[in-house]
Amino acid sequence: MRQINQTNHEDVRSKIIQYIQHFAKDRAVIVGLSGGIDSSIVCALAVEALGKDKIKALIVKNSRYPAQNLQISRDYAQRLGIEIQEVDSTGLRNEAIRAMSINEEDVIQTSTMDARICDTIIKTYAGIEDRIYLGTINGTERLTGWYPKGNLVGDCCPIGGLLKEQEKGLAITMGLDYLVETISEDASKVCSGCGELPVFKGIPYKILDEVLYIYETSKGDELPRKLRDAGIDREISSRILSRVNYVYHKNDVFPDYCKINFPNGD
Repeated sequence: MRQINQTNHEDVRSKIIQYIQHFAKDRAVIVGLSGGIDSSIVCALAVEALGKDKIKALIVKNSRYPAQNLQISRDYAQRLGIEIQEVDSTGLRNEAIRAMSINEEDVIQTSTMDARICDTIIKTYAGIEDRIYLGTINGTERLTGWYPKGNLVGDCCPIGGLLKEQEKGLAITMGLDYLVETISEDASKVCSGCGELPVFKGIPYKILDEVLYIYETSKGDELPRKLRDAGIDREISSRILSRVNYVYHKNDVFPDYCKINFPNGD
């Protein structure tokens, strides 16, 4: 983790704020707020970038989310002083499950469907109210493809270049230490509440992000050498990079995002 630990989190914070300002300009924005670390960071940085009057938090309720999580989202939005809109998608969810005979016990199937329903609702409100939709997919999820293709990425994705380990440091810098505890140490749980990614079973999250960092910042034939120099087990790096290559097609529809780990933003 040597290279990731060198991340200057105040610089990252400033870079994302400037990115949001540049992309949104004078437009208001909307963020789907779940109470987790990703959406919480995006909301807070959007407030810093544009002012609280330009930010709307959309909380999408359904029977899968516990009332406690919803209240955490409400309380957080109220602390930020931003507008809150709640939409109950339970009816849509139940109808979709019935119509498509989805197995409710299959966490990946149901969480994928929930994400798509949530994304459609946010997009609809963004269109009605002429708002920029700020996505909440982080860099680790982007590279490993652990999100439904084209969903929850918004018109732009401010944290799309921020690896989860870097996100921890940024959260602490922002006074959101309590959110760090929600991040699993097991890389198979890349996305909280979305089931497991079996190919990463047994890989520590820190190793996953170190491989992803080296992958993104390597040029030409540097990658194998840098992985060896970092002492990464070859079998582990192979599993991770195979997954990255397998889901690379999702980049076709991934929007613009803040390039955190590239000095020139390339």
